[in-house]
Amino acid sequence: MVTVISYLAFLISILLLTLVIYLGLIKIKLI
Repeated sequence: MVTVISYLAFLISILLLTLVIYLGLIKIKLI
């Protein structure tokens, strides 16, 4: 169970990072 939870947390953190980078690129393009 612990490995599954840590794996899910890892995937969620990667998704959040990609979202932040994507939004940052959009803001830079708008500017």
